[in-house]
Amino acid sequence: MAQVIIVSRTRMADGFVCVGGVDVDNRRSVRLLDARGRHETAETCPYTIWDIWDIDYYPNQRRPNPHTEDVNVTRRMKIDRVEAPNMSVNRFAELMLNSNIPIFHGSLFSVFNGKLRRTDNDKLYISKDDVPTYSTCFWINDKRLLGYKNDRGHWQYRYTDMSNRFGYTISYVGSAEPIDTIEPGSLVRLSLAHWWKPENSDDEERCYLQLSGCLIKGTEKGDAIPQHKNETSLVKAKESTPQKDWFDNLEQELDRLLLEKADIEGKIADLRSRIMQQMTELHLDKYSSSRYSISYSPAKTVLQFDRKSFKAENEALYSSYCIPKQKEASIVIRKNRNELDE
Repeated sequence: MAQVIIVSRTRMADGFVCVGGVDVDNRRSVRLLDARGRHETAETCPYTIWDIWDIDYYPNQRRPNPHTEDVNVTRRMKIDRVEAPNMSVNRFAELMLNSNIPIFHGSLFSVFNGKLRRTDNDKLYISKDDVPTYSTCFWINDKRLLGYKNDRGHWQYRYTDMSNRFGYTISYVGSAEPIDTIEPGSLVRLSLAHWWKPENSDDEERCYLQLSGCLIKGTEKGDAIPQHKNETSLVKAKESTPQKDWFDNLEQELDRLLLEKADIEGKIADLRSRIMQQMTELHLDKYSSSRYSISYSPAKTVLQFDRKSFKAENEALYSSYCIPKQKEASIVIRKNRNELDE
């Protein structure tokens, strides 16, 4: 028998769910499968996050590393529930410390034995050339995670630590409604997906990084996170206090809107290209609908007035045509470049 705290419930294809827990008696992380070693459906699965179950199980060694947490459940009975509203990051870290379960604290690249790699489109994954010994972990994030929907309507989070100009993308797979922003110092559950590669692709199979959920939002100011005895499994970050000034919340909203703007502008550019392609193939110069009028202009060379050169060569004449005009107050916002940016 083992007491297991349910800490994650994630969505899978075809209506199945993946449930993760912490076996506090045997001091290990587990992924709960049914007695036949299969995932349960969302309708039949009884587990919810923060439940405490009394469970009998045996290890399922069907899958290779890093998915070492799989267990087949042969008997189960719900016995209690963690009072999550009263649980803090520090209290949970202390509980995990006593259960010998590491919690990573600091950079995202400290998790999974530091073996995460990056794709060309900034997703993170594990390669078969360098595989960790586990596929789930807890992480106390050092940077704000900004949530947004991608072009397929799937929720993702963006992690930016200045090592890459555009940050890194982590897919959200939790069954709970996502939150817009995960503030630094929150308790996050991470996992690695099944080995996978796109069909008809020459790429290797990979385990992509996923975010299962934010279990606890933020940590108490001034409280120290309990440290695991095995320092190789708990990476400490430099202690820092998030800046709390007038721009903090505005910067957060600005980051989110700029991400959405870039996504929308990309979609509009793609749509304009498709419209132009259709008008070219149909030999249309103009097209009107009830809401839009579209004119097609083929490529050509045009004359453009060089105001800068004209002003430099004819300053007096240029000034004689300038008239005073009231300009409203405004600001200019530029994203700072860091020396670590690519």
